[in-house]
Amino acid sequence: MSMYDQHEDDENAIAGSYGASPTVIGVLIGLALIAFMFALADGFA
Repeated sequence: MSMYDQHEDDENAIAGSYGASPTVIGVLIGLALIAFMFALADGFA
């Protein structure tokens, strides 16, 4: 349980720092990683 509480604290800190919800940040990071993977795959193809 302590790890879950720590995770919530981290998310709250991130939300306060960037002024955006952790969910939005997670989606943006996810899209960036997917785009990066497609770029790598295209480069190696």
